Amino acid sequence: MSIPPRIGFIGLGIMGRAMAANLLKAGFQVSVYNRTRERTMEFADKGCQVASTPRALAKLSDTIITMVADPAAMDSVLEGPEGVLSAFMGGNTLINMSTISPDYTAALAKKCFIAGVNFLDCPVSGSKGAAEQAQLVILAGGDKAALEKLSPVFKAMGRSVIYAGPAPAGTALKLCVNLVVAQLTTAITEAAALAEAQGIAPSLIFDTLAENPALNCGYFALKKNNVLKKEYAPAFPLRHMLKDARFMLAEAAKKNLELPVTAAAEKLMARSNDCGYGELDLSVMLRNLTEPLEAK
Repeated sequence: MSIPPRIGFIGLGIMGRAMAANLLKAGFQVSVYNRTRERTMEFADKGCQVASTPRALAKLSDTIITMVADPAAMDSVLEGPEGVLSAFMGGNTLINMSTISPDYTAALAKKCFIAGVNFLDCPVSGSKGAAEQAQLVILAGGDKAALEKLSPVFKAMGRSVIYAGPAPAGTALKLCVNLVVAQLTTAITEAAALAEAQGIAPSLIFDTLAENPALNCGYFALKKNNVLKKEYAPAFPLRHMLKDARFMLAEAAKKNLELPVTAAAEKLMARSNDCGYGELDLSVMLRNLTEPLEAK
Protein backbone atom coordinates (compact mmCIF):
# COMPACT_ATOMS: atom_id res chain seq x y z
CA MET A 1 0.00 0.00 0.00
CA SER A 2 2.18 2.87 -1.30
CA ILE A 3 -0.04 5.78 -0.26
CA PRO A 4 -1.61 5.28 3.18
CA PRO A 5 -5.39 5.73 3.15
CA ARG A 6 -7.12 8.63 4.82
CA ILE A 7 -9.46 6.72 7.12
CA GLY A 8 -12.82 7.94 8.30
CA PHE A 9 -14.16 5.87 11.21
CA ILE A 10 -17.87 5.81 12.05
CA GLY A 11 -19.09 4.30 15.32
CA LEU A 12 -17.15 4.81 18.56
CA GLY A 13 -18.93 2.32 20.82
CA ILE A 14 -17.28 -0.43 22.86
CA MET A 15 -15.61 -1.98 19.83
CA GLY A 16 -15.25 0.95 17.46
CA ARG A 17 -13.52 3.20 19.97
CA ALA A 18 -10.74 0.63 20.50
CA MET A 19 -10.43 -0.14 16.79
CA ALA A 20 -10.13 3.53 15.82
CA ALA A 21 -7.60 4.09 18.61
CA ASN A 22 -5.46 1.22 17.30
CA LEU A 23 -5.51 2.67 13.78
CA LEU A 24 -4.30 5.95 15.24
CA LYS A 25 -1.55 4.16 17.20
CA ALA A 26 -0.43 2.48 13.97
CA GLY A 27 0.15 5.90 12.42
CA PHE A 28 -2.85 6.18 10.11
CA GLN A 29 -4.54 9.49 9.45
CA VAL A 30 -7.92 9.00 11.14
CA SER A 31 -10.98 11.22 11.18
CA VAL A 32 -14.07 10.24 13.16
CA TYR A 33 -17.82 10.62 13.32
CA ASN A 34 -20.14 9.43 16.04
CA ARG A 35 -23.80 10.18 16.62
CA THR A 36 -23.07 10.88 20.31
CA ARG A 37 -20.50 13.62 19.91
CA GLU A 38 -19.09 13.26 23.43
CA ARG A 39 -17.43 10.00 22.36
CA THR A 40 -15.32 11.87 19.82
CA MET A 41 -13.65 14.09 22.40
CA GLU A 42 -10.70 11.81 23.15
CA PHE A 43 -9.96 11.60 19.42
CA ALA A 44 -10.16 15.36 19.02
CA ASP A 45 -7.70 15.65 21.90
CA LYS A 46 -5.31 13.39 19.96
CA GLY A 47 -5.49 15.61 16.90
CA CYS A 48 -8.12 13.76 14.86
CA GLN A 49 -10.60 15.71 12.82
CA VAL A 50 -14.16 15.26 14.07
CA ALA A 51 -16.76 15.48 11.31
CA SER A 52 -20.17 16.97 11.98
CA THR A 53 -21.93 14.61 9.56
CA PRO A 54 -21.13 11.32 7.80
CA ARG A 55 -21.00 13.23 4.50
CA ALA A 56 -18.41 15.62 5.92
CA LEU A 57 -16.37 12.64 7.10
CA ALA A 58 -16.50 11.06 3.64
CA LYS A 59 -15.14 14.28 2.13
CA LEU A 60 -12.14 14.04 4.48
CA SER A 61 -11.46 10.38 3.71
CA ASP A 62 -10.88 7.94 0.89
CA THR A 63 -11.62 4.90 3.08
CA ILE A 64 -14.60 4.76 5.42
CA ILE A 65 -14.94 2.12 8.14
CA THR A 66 -18.35 1.59 9.72
CA MET A 67 -18.76 -0.10 13.11
CA VAL A 68 -22.35 0.53 14.14
CA ALA A 69 -25.12 -1.40 15.85
CA ASP A 70 -27.54 -2.58 13.18
CA PRO A 71 -29.03 -1.94 9.71
CA ALA A 72 -30.99 1.08 10.92
CA ALA A 73 -27.78 2.66 12.19
CA MET A 74 -26.09 1.83 8.88
CA ASP A 75 -28.89 3.54 6.98
CA SER A 76 -28.57 6.63 9.16
CA VAL A 77 -24.89 7.10 8.32
CA LEU A 78 -24.92 5.96 4.69
CA GLU A 79 -28.15 7.28 3.20
CA GLY A 80 -29.71 10.69 2.61
CA PRO A 81 -28.21 14.09 1.78
CA GLU A 82 -25.82 13.95 4.76
CA GLY A 83 -24.89 10.29 4.35
CA VAL A 84 -21.53 8.86 3.34
CA LEU A 85 -22.77 7.64 -0.03
CA SER A 86 -23.80 11.16 -1.07
CA ALA A 87 -20.15 12.27 -0.95
CA PHE A 88 -18.42 9.15 -2.23
CA MET A 89 -17.03 9.07 -5.75
CA GLY A 90 -15.58 6.24 -7.81
CA GLY A 91 -12.44 4.77 -6.28
CA ASN A 92 -13.38 5.27 -2.64
CA THR A 93 -13.56 2.28 -0.30
CA LEU A 94 -16.26 1.39 2.21
CA ILE A 95 -15.37 -1.25 4.80
CA ASN A 96 -18.28 -2.41 6.90
CA MET A 97 -17.13 -4.09 10.13
CA SER A 98 -20.56 -4.06 11.78
CA THR A 99 -22.63 -7.24 11.99
CA ILE A 100 -25.68 -6.77 9.81
CA SER A 101 -27.75 -9.20 7.75
CA PRO A 102 -26.45 -10.99 4.64
CA ASP A 103 -29.31 -9.50 2.61
CA TYR A 104 -28.43 -5.95 3.68
CA THR A 105 -24.76 -6.62 2.98
CA ALA A 106 -25.46 -7.99 -0.49
CA ALA A 107 -27.62 -4.97 -1.34
CA LEU A 108 -24.93 -2.60 -0.07
CA ALA A 109 -22.26 -4.38 -2.10
CA LYS A 110 -24.40 -3.97 -5.23
CA LYS A 111 -25.02 -0.29 -4.49
CA CYS A 112 -21.30 0.32 -4.07
CA PHE A 113 -20.48 -1.58 -7.27
CA ILE A 114 -22.89 0.58 -9.28
CA ALA A 115 -21.32 3.71 -7.78
CA GLY A 116 -17.77 2.53 -8.52
CA VAL A 117 -16.98 2.27 -4.80
CA ASN A 118 -14.87 -0.61 -3.47
CA PHE A 119 -16.79 -2.51 -0.79
CA LEU A 120 -15.38 -4.89 1.80
CA ASP A 121 -17.61 -6.96 4.08
CA CYS A 122 -15.46 -7.38 7.19
CA PRO A 123 -17.25 -8.07 10.50
CA VAL A 124 -15.04 -9.13 13.40
CA SER A 125 -14.84 -11.99 15.87
CA GLY A 126 -13.83 -10.93 19.36
CA SER A 127 -15.19 -8.61 22.01
CA LYS A 128 -13.93 -5.64 24.01
CA GLY A 129 -10.61 -7.09 25.22
CA ALA A 130 -9.61 -8.35 21.78
CA ALA A 131 -10.52 -5.01 20.23
CA GLU A 132 -8.40 -3.11 22.76
CA GLN A 133 -5.42 -5.41 22.21
CA ALA A 134 -5.74 -5.39 18.38
CA GLN A 135 -6.40 -9.13 18.51
CA LEU A 136 -9.65 -9.28 16.58
CA VAL A 137 -10.19 -11.93 13.92
CA ILE A 138 -11.50 -10.22 10.79
CA LEU A 139 -13.98 -12.23 8.74
CA ALA A 140 -13.64 -10.85 5.26
CA GLY A 141 -15.79 -10.84 2.15
CA GLY A 142 -15.29 -8.93 -1.06
CA ASP A 143 -12.60 -8.48 -3.69
CA LYS A 144 -9.49 -10.29 -2.50
CA ALA A 145 -7.08 -7.87 -4.20
CA ALA A 146 -8.76 -4.88 -2.51
CA LEU A 147 -8.57 -6.72 0.80
CA GLU A 148 -4.87 -7.43 0.41
CA LYS A 149 -4.16 -3.83 -0.57
CA LEU A 150 -5.60 -2.70 2.74
CA SER A 151 -3.94 -5.42 4.82
CA PRO A 152 -1.95 -2.90 6.94
CA VAL A 153 -5.26 -1.36 8.03
CA PHE A 154 -6.62 -4.72 9.13
CA LYS A 155 -3.32 -5.66 10.77
CA ALA A 156 -3.59 -2.55 12.95
CA MET A 157 -6.90 -3.81 14.37
CA GLY A 158 -6.64 -7.59 14.36
CA ARG A 159 -4.47 -10.65 14.64
CA SER A 160 -5.66 -12.34 11.45
CA VAL A 161 -7.97 -12.13 8.45
CA ILE A 162 -10.12 -15.07 7.37
CA TYR A 163 -11.15 -14.66 3.74
CA ALA A 164 -14.59 -16.16 3.15
CA GLY A 165 -15.31 -15.18 -0.46
CA PRO A 166 -17.31 -12.47 -2.24
CA ALA A 167 -19.64 -10.31 -0.13
CA PRO A 168 -21.75 -11.17 1.84
CA ALA A 169 -19.56 -14.17 2.74
CA GLY A 170 -17.87 -12.29 5.62
CA THR A 171 -21.25 -11.58 7.20
CA ALA A 172 -22.44 -15.14 6.59
CA LEU A 173 -19.36 -16.49 8.37
CA LYS A 174 -19.84 -14.04 11.25
CA LEU A 175 -23.36 -15.36 11.88
CA CYS A 176 -22.02 -18.92 12.01
CA VAL A 177 -19.31 -17.93 14.49
CA ASN A 178 -21.71 -15.96 16.66
CA LEU A 179 -24.06 -18.94 16.74
CA VAL A 180 -21.27 -20.80 18.55
CA VAL A 181 -20.68 -17.85 20.91
CA ALA A 182 -24.37 -17.61 21.77
CA GLN A 183 -24.60 -21.30 22.58
CA LEU A 184 -21.38 -21.33 24.60
CA THR A 185 -22.85 -18.51 26.68
CA THR A 186 -26.17 -20.22 27.25
CA ALA A 187 -24.28 -23.42 28.10
CA ILE A 188 -22.18 -21.86 30.84
CA THR A 189 -25.03 -19.79 32.29
CA GLU A 190 -27.40 -22.78 32.36
CA ALA A 191 -24.67 -24.95 33.93
CA ALA A 192 -24.14 -22.32 36.65
CA ALA A 193 -27.89 -22.13 37.29
CA LEU A 194 -28.10 -25.92 37.54
CA ALA A 195 -25.15 -25.99 39.96
CA GLU A 196 -26.85 -23.46 42.24
CA ALA A 197 -30.10 -25.40 42.08
CA GLN A 198 -28.27 -28.53 43.23
CA GLY A 199 -26.45 -26.75 46.05
CA ILE A 200 -22.93 -26.82 44.62
CA ALA A 201 -20.64 -23.90 43.81
CA PRO A 202 -20.65 -22.79 40.15
CA SER A 203 -16.91 -22.19 40.52
CA LEU A 204 -16.46 -25.96 40.48
CA ILE A 205 -17.66 -25.98 36.86
CA PHE A 206 -14.86 -23.63 35.82
CA ASP A 207 -12.32 -25.61 37.89
CA THR A 208 -13.35 -28.78 36.08
CA LEU A 209 -13.31 -27.21 32.63
CA ALA A 210 -9.84 -25.76 33.26
CA GLU A 211 -8.48 -29.24 34.09
CA ASN A 212 -10.00 -30.91 31.04
CA PRO A 213 -7.92 -30.25 27.90
CA ALA A 214 -10.89 -30.96 25.65
CA LEU A 215 -13.10 -28.41 27.44
CA ASN A 216 -10.60 -25.77 28.55
CA CYS A 217 -12.06 -23.01 26.39
CA GLY A 218 -10.73 -19.46 26.47
CA TYR A 219 -14.24 -18.09 26.09
CA PHE A 220 -15.35 -19.75 29.34
CA ALA A 221 -12.39 -18.12 31.09
CA LEU A 222 -13.49 -14.73 29.73
CA LYS A 223 -16.97 -15.19 31.18
CA LYS A 224 -15.89 -16.71 34.50
CA ASN A 225 -16.01 -13.50 36.54
CA ASN A 226 -19.33 -12.45 34.98
CA VAL A 227 -20.91 -15.73 36.02
CA LEU A 228 -19.32 -16.15 39.46
CA LYS A 229 -19.57 -12.52 40.58
CA LYS A 230 -22.88 -11.95 38.78
CA GLU A 231 -21.50 -8.73 37.36
CA TYR A 232 -22.26 -7.95 33.75
CA ALA A 233 -20.16 -5.05 32.47
CA PRO A 234 -20.63 -5.29 28.70
CA ALA A 235 -17.90 -6.91 26.64
CA PHE A 236 -20.59 -8.00 24.15
CA PRO A 237 -23.98 -6.41 24.90
CA LEU A 238 -26.87 -8.84 24.92
CA ARG A 239 -28.99 -6.80 22.52
CA HIS A 240 -26.36 -7.17 19.80
CA MET A 241 -26.30 -10.96 20.08
CA LEU A 242 -30.11 -11.03 20.11
CA LYS A 243 -30.04 -9.11 16.81
CA ASP A 244 -27.51 -11.59 15.41
CA ALA A 245 -29.53 -14.61 16.55
CA ARG A 246 -32.54 -13.26 14.71
CA PHE A 247 -30.42 -12.86 11.57
CA MET A 248 -29.27 -16.48 11.98
CA LEU A 249 -32.82 -17.76 12.28
CA ALA A 250 -33.98 -15.68 9.31
CA GLU A 251 -31.18 -17.05 7.13
CA ALA A 252 -31.92 -20.60 8.22
CA ALA A 253 -35.63 -20.17 7.50
CA LYS A 254 -34.86 -19.04 3.95
CA LYS A 255 -33.03 -22.34 3.41
CA ASN A 256 -35.68 -24.46 5.17
CA LEU A 257 -33.09 -25.23 7.85
CA GLU A 258 -34.09 -25.73 11.48
CA LEU A 259 -31.85 -24.34 14.25
CA PRO A 260 -33.72 -25.49 17.37
CA VAL A 261 -31.01 -24.71 19.94
CA THR A 262 -30.43 -21.24 18.47
CA ALA A 263 -34.19 -20.67 18.55
CA ALA A 264 -34.23 -21.54 22.26
CA ALA A 265 -31.25 -19.24 22.90
CA GLU A 266 -33.03 -16.42 21.07
CA LYS A 267 -36.04 -16.81 23.40
CA LEU A 268 -33.83 -16.61 26.49
CA MET A 269 -32.01 -13.56 25.13
CA ALA A 270 -35.31 -11.91 24.24
CA ARG A 271 -36.55 -12.50 27.77
CA SER A 272 -33.42 -10.87 29.20
CA ASN A 273 -33.71 -7.98 26.78
CA ASP A 274 -37.36 -7.47 27.77
CA CYS A 275 -36.21 -7.24 31.38
CA GLY A 276 -34.11 -4.23 30.46
CA TYR A 277 -30.74 -6.00 30.27
CA GLY A 278 -29.97 -5.38 26.61
CA GLU A 279 -26.98 -3.10 27.25
CA LEU A 280 -25.38 -5.53 29.73
CA ASP A 281 -23.05 -8.39 28.83
CA LEU A 282 -24.56 -11.40 27.11
CA SER A 283 -23.88 -13.49 30.21
CA VAL A 284 -26.63 -11.53 32.01
CA MET A 285 -28.92 -14.34 30.84
CA LEU A 286 -27.93 -16.00 34.11
CA ARG A 287 -30.20 -13.55 35.95
CA ASN A 288 -33.22 -14.82 34.08
CA LEU A 289 -32.33 -18.39 34.91
CA THR A 290 -31.78 -17.88 38.64
CA GLU A 291 -34.02 -14.96 39.59
CA PRO A 292 -37.78 -14.76 38.97
CA LEU A 293 -38.06 -11.41 37.24
CA GLU A 294 -40.90 -9.59 35.54
CA ALA A 295 -40.29 -8.11 32.13
CA LYS A 296 -39.90 -4.33 32.31
